[in-house]
Amino acid sequence: MSAELDTNRRNFLKWSGLVASSCASLAANPINAASNALKDEEYYGVNGCPVNCGSKCFLRPHIKNGVITHIETDNEGDDEYDKRQIRACVRGRSTKYRLYHKDRLLYPLKRVGKRGEGKFKRISWDEAFTTIADKLKEVKEKYGNEAIYIAYATGTTGGVLSRGTSGPWARLLGLYGGYLRYYNSYSTAQIAEGFTSFYGQNTGSDIKNLEYAKLGLFFGSNPVTTRMGGAGTGYSYQEMARKGGAKIIHIDPCYNDSMVGVCDEWIPIAPGTDAALIAGMAYVMIKENLLDREFLDKYCVGFSSNTLPDGAPKNGSYEDYVLGNGDDKTAKTPKWASQITKIPEERIIKLAREVSAAKPCYIEQGWGVQRHQNGEQSSRAIATLACMSGNVGILGGNCGGNAITSTTYMIETLPCPNPVKTAIPCFLWYEGIRNWDKMSDVEYGVRGASHLKAPIKVLFNTNGNCLTNQHADIQSTAKILEDDTLCELIIDVNITRTHSNSYADIILPDAMHLEQNDFLRPNAAYMSNRPYMLFNKKSVQPAGECMSVYDMCTQIALKLGGESFKEEFTQGRTQDQWLEYLWGKTREKLSDLNLPDFETFKEKGIIKFDTVKPKVAFKEFRDDPQNNPLKTPTGKIEIFSTRLYNMSKTWKLLPGQQINALPVFEDVLMGARDRLRKKYPLQFYGFHYKGRTHSSFWESAPIREINPQEIWINPIDADKRGIKTGDKIQAYNDIGTIEVTARVTARVMPGTALTYQGGWCKFKNGVDVGGCINTLTSMQPTAIAKGNGVHSVLVEIKKA
Repeated sequence: MSAELDTNRRNFLKWSGLVASSCASLAANPINAASNALKDEEYYGVNGCPVNCGSKCFLRPHIKNGVITHIETDNEGDDEYDKRQIRACVRGRSTKYRLYHKDRLLYPLKRVGKRGEGKFKRISWDEAFTTIADKLKEVKEKYGNEAIYIAYATGTTGGVLSRGTSGPWARLLGLYGGYLRYYNSYSTAQIAEGFTSFYGQNTGSDIKNLEYAKLGLFFGSNPVTTRMGGAGTGYSYQEMARKGGAKIIHIDPCYNDSMVGVCDEWIPIAPGTDAALIAGMAYVMIKENLLDREFLDKYCVGFSSNTLPDGAPKNGSYEDYVLGNGDDKTAKTPKWASQITKIPEERIIKLAREVSAAKPCYIEQGWGVQRHQNGEQSSRAIATLACMSGNVGILGGNCGGNAITSTTYMIETLPCPNPVKTAIPCFLWYEGIRNWDKMSDVEYGVRGASHLKAPIKVLFNTNGNCLTNQHADIQSTAKILEDDTLCELIIDVNITRTHSNSYADIILPDAMHLEQNDFLRPNAAYMSNRPYMLFNKKSVQPAGECMSVYDMCTQIALKLGGESFKEEFTQGRTQDQWLEYLWGKTREKLSDLNLPDFETFKEKGIIKFDTVKPKVAFKEFRDDPQNNPLKTPTGKIEIFSTRLYNMSKTWKLLPGQQINALPVFEDVLMGARDRLRKKYPLQFYGFHYKGRTHSSFWESAPIREINPQEIWINPIDADKRGIKTGDKIQAYNDIGTIEVTARVTARVMPGTALTYQGGWCKFKNGVDVGGCINTLTSMQPTAIAKGNGVHSVLVEIKKA
């Protein structure tokens, strides 16, 4: 027995008592971990929360005898707005409950039952690495590198060396000949495509602009919850809403937490009907001459017939669509819009006048708006409102996009070359398994090639729960994964057991951010106008046999190509040596900032910079459009999109789908006017809340206890069904059934019901008693982005 192992055994006895006392409420399982830094006195380390919420916050883990006793956050300075602390939310500060969770993965596991049964046995790291390397060699030889895929993930994505999707795994497989790429994300696929067609890029202004606005108009935006950290967009929104004095209006199917205390008016809207509201407002603005015609004529294409591009159809402008001169011959009057949106006609008229009169007007949309089957259209329609009112490119205004960070000082990242150029929409990985030979550019959105050349045979699921839980139609997805003649090897890298890794062949236990050194990616945080950098300093030794992904990849490189390939992968560097190297490159690139040396940054853990001027999206374009053209085909804002117009002629779509060059309202599958509402009358979707980041933190019992999974239902709909708060109820449709507790509340509009997204599915007799929204969502991709339109859901609800 080595001296180190002997020391570990002795330390284990110490930790058993410490963990039991510090985590008594968890009934924590003593972890067979080791510490090289046992100290009798408590001290604190420096770390950051890397979970994918859009905030990245500073953590101060308190450590005693090699165990984290509790976690605090940034407490330096006066915490005034311009000098604000980088304070973590309760989720980040609860991380020890994940670190010491009884279900923490401690050893490599190999599947012994059928996929999905969840039966695994412990294996050695050597067996795990050999199995993975042998299959990679076999698949590369038989199918080529396009048969290897790293799936999109929504879990721990904030690190540089610990990142799953674009970190060491990408470098390893890229150097091995490459892997099939993906593009867009589960968060923003539709707005990314919509805004690229509209502005040439997906962006917005800093929320700090709200200070200078006369009116703040928010569509489905909830930054206080989705950017919950104490230094970024959510905090800045609240401060500017209070400080600036602008009237704040939120348009949303539910009264969300961002409205509390600062919102002047909540306008409930039927989910997925934002484009109809904008068209109704446009009708008023045209008829009452409230448009900023000068802006529309100078900077935009296709609002009016006089700015339509060559080749556009006659009467093909947005103005023609609104006035009823287009193909449908229907005027988009406020009455027409009211019937679709459920917003009173008079309120639509008043809102159009308010937006026209209040300049600057800060117009923003959250990402929930675009996560519908018609999401590309809704996102473009809200941008059109920003153009009609002339609020693009001015201080206090916004282009209709989601708030961004004004300045990001980037830390250099691991070089990850990938010779394979073929890419698929990230939502369609399952088609890459079962229908790969049908996947083309004009039907499935394949990029870099006209067709996919090989099926996905080896799949890496890293740092996330996207394969099933965060995907759509969980039960149908599971059937694809269960067939191991399709995808032949699934590798899951995680810190705990999940529903997704029940379908893995090999599970690798990952070291958490408190167990390894790393940088946090600054561009993974929405900081508003105060940039900062964070370092994750290793606080405790990895639990069990957990290993960093960099070390995993190093060992697989050795199996794949011997010492020479290992050397090519590592370039002779350990993880810490890579960090020091990358920091040196960062200091060279950002020499004006006088960044500290590596050891100083590592010990301090945080670098805060002075506040900067708030970013105004497209200001350069507005100031000088000739010398700063947009990245659209015409160089202007394309309300009539020439790109989409061309796609509408060539792309093959699913029944009921269309690609329209204009941001029109479209009826869609399981939308507000789907005939299916006769059978399933309630619109239903999942939304972010404070208890989880996607599915992360679900395993934290204290967090889950105070944030139980619920369905929100309006009192009118509840009374019809005899439902009271606290009742067990079922929401169901042709896709599946979930069962959770009812919360009867007027915070959700009649005809709509909601649940918190990210609940972990758990099936009993075909009913998901974990309450995951994706048990009810459709796998049908959207028309343009091929994204996840999973907010378009219809259900009926009954008492269980």
